[in-house]
Amino acid sequence: MSDIDEKRLKRKVQLIVISAMSLFFVLVVAVVFTIAIRMNQQSTIRSLGKENISLEQQIERALNDATYFESEQFRYDYALRYLNRGRPGDKVST
Repeated sequence: MSDIDEKRLKRKVQLIVISAMSLFFVLVVAVVFTIAIRMNQQSTIRSLGKENISLEQQIERALNDATYFESEQFRYDYALRYLNRGRPGDKVST
């Protein structure tokens, strides 16, 4: 094998190794970013789940308050507290 052929062969091997390493690097970077994005999505799902539970509890409290405000008990409590229409010893719901 001549010196020129050997240099060409070495150059081809170097190009193949560089290409393979570059491809490997790109694939590793793609996998790392994919994993990072997936973890971020999982975190967002957990956060939104907690927020959903909190909002459901707020809605339940608001519905309970609305029911109370429409009740006779609220009218009675309001009259006792703000209109001074109670007797000594009456208890006001809060």
